[in-house]
Amino acid sequence: MRRVAAFACSFLLLAACSSDGGNGSSATSATSGATTTAAVAPTDAPTTTEVATTTTEAPRQYAATVDELLAIGRPIVLAHTAGEDNFPASTMFAFGESVKAGVDMLDMNVMLTKDGVLVVQHDDTVDRSTNGTGAVGDMTYEEIRQLDDAYWFTAECGVCHEGQPETAYLYRGIRTGDVPPPAGYTADDFAMPTFKELVERYPDIPLNIEIKGEGAPAKAAADQLFKELVELGRSDASVVASFNDEIVSYFHSIAPDIEVSPGLNVLTGYVLNGTPIPDGMRILQLPPEFNDLQVITPQLIATTKAAGYPIWIWPNDRDLENLASYRTMLDEGIDGLNINFPAQGVQAVQEYIALSAVAAAPSAGCNATPFALPADATVPFTAAGLDGTFVQHLPPAYNGTTPLPLVIDLHGWSEPAAVHVVFSGLGAFGDVHRFVTLTPEITRPVALWDTAIDGGDMQWMTALLDQAEATLCVDTNRVFFAGMSNGAMMTTAVACALSDRVAAAAPVAGIRNPEGCTFTRPVPTVAFHGTDDGYLAYDGGYGPKVAGLPDPSGTGTLGTAVIATGDNDQSVPEMVQAWAVRNGCEDAAPTESEAASDVTLLTFSCPAGAQSVLYRIDGGGHAWPGSAVSAGAVDLVGFTTMTISADELLWDFFRHHPLGA
Repeated sequence: MRRVAAFACSFLLLAACSSDGGNGSSATSATSGATTTAAVAPTDAPTTTEVATTTTEAPRQYAATVDELLAIGRPIVLAHTAGEDNFPASTMFAFGESVKAGVDMLDMNVMLTKDGVLVVQHDDTVDRSTNGTGAVGDMTYEEIRQLDDAYWFTAECGVCHEGQPETAYLYRGIRTGDVPPPAGYTADDFAMPTFKELVERYPDIPLNIEIKGEGAPAKAAADQLFKELVELGRSDASVVASFNDEIVSYFHSIAPDIEVSPGLNVLTGYVLNGTPIPDGMRILQLPPEFNDLQVITPQLIATTKAAGYPIWIWPNDRDLENLASYRTMLDEGIDGLNINFPAQGVQAVQEYIALSAVAAAPSAGCNATPFALPADATVPFTAAGLDGTFVQHLPPAYNGTTPLPLVIDLHGWSEPAAVHVVFSGLGAFGDVHRFVTLTPEITRPVALWDTAIDGGDMQWMTALLDQAEATLCVDTNRVFFAGMSNGAMMTTAVACALSDRVAAAAPVAGIRNPEGCTFTRPVPTVAFHGTDDGYLAYDGGYGPKVAGLPDPSGTGTLGTAVIATGDNDQSVPEMVQAWAVRNGCEDAAPTESEAASDVTLLTFSCPAGAQSVLYRIDGGGHAWPGSAVSAGAVDLVGFTTMTISADELLWDFFRHHPLGA
């Protein structure tokens, strides 16, 4: 558990916070970026190489001011204390590697030594990271600079003092001259650096600086920091923070033109009670959660965006320090990642940018006069002579002017829309991932869909999509359909009939190969189906449980006379393959790979933007994978796997397949 100690007496906080090392997955290597770095040796501590210069590609252009950084037009990446789980924290070596990885800003903590030298160091003692002991404030810089600041670093758990073999300490001995340094670095790069030394080596990179401590020592550090920022010409490109509100206020009083982030009490008041942020503070540096209390929520993100406050997130749980989590944070709308694995953060941002390559296409509703809409509403709707309703769910990010993706989620046979809303959970999922969800239903004795491509239900569905685009601000390049069972059948029919408008489709437990289906463009499709589905058999046809479903009149059951005919005799893999061929994929057996212990992914060889895939759930029933509601209805639907989440997988698929991709 890292950063938890600093949190133990408080609720939430700043970006630069961190504490004792964690344990978890191994570090990943940083990727090379564009920079030129000179490794200098300013002291007489043992040095095993000459002064070295490492040159990669052309020097990168960094934001010259904080305003430029905030206007960069994409999320930014900071390496927390230079990437404390990836490299020995706060060393010049770590900063060099994080710069190579492509960070946008250097993140650090500062404090004063006994003789008044401003050093870059996270803890107020040297005990955790070095081969020495004692408080930084009780030691001279001459004493501190001799220490090995990489002494306890391991790839497995960052800083670890116990349970690791000697070989786990990757950089131990470089500082003392017993081990040669990596190419381009010197022994001095594994000592505790001064603030001035760091900035002089990287004079063009913006700085995120936390002043450690409280009271007179912290104020003295604030004074020295202000002096050095002015001398080094970095006042306009620095953000200064502290857990202690008094120190933030003090620094702001002596340096009113330098950007500051709010302290603990201000952030707590804002997150919990909406207490206004003081003037002159705009960057909120926050953790995702603490003690089971979610700090970063969709509502908070929407509120801060409306107020113009960017959120820079610092994960306070090593389980969140990975590429998948970074991707999720960006999808949620986070503006900055202050993380421990910088190369992975840079990759996540690059992927995020790539997913935005197809610009949003605002619907007509974005030009309508904005008015307040309830987050949840059941809206009457009549078209093609059919009365019905739809459950409209707007995420907190919806503001009526910024187009959001639209997911239309279709219920199954005898499953009212209100039930399907909680069964799939896509509405709540859309709160986090910022998409609008509509769950429609035509008023009938039994909830069902007539899946004929040229039928009345298709006319009704087309009119519903027309109305949604006319009255809501949605992205017409990102209109998606998903559905369960009979709703999955309807999803495939809609994808056929409206292939020019449906960007991608996700039939769950019910993909079909509709008769008469033709495309004006390929429709990427991700399907899910269990091998023990008792309603729509994986091997083709209807299963025995269909007989017990209510008939359309609601006065009886379908009975055993219900049999599969035509294309419905096809197995699920055959139907997915038919979709793949229609999309222009090779008419060949799919490639199989393990998605989870009980889930196999079948992938067809398809042109870009025309993918067709199937998640086969071994032993799975007529279920929505990952749904707790589905899992609780085992007598009705059979086994529901929880090793994958249909919501997560279909949304990831949708994000990669907008119209025009």
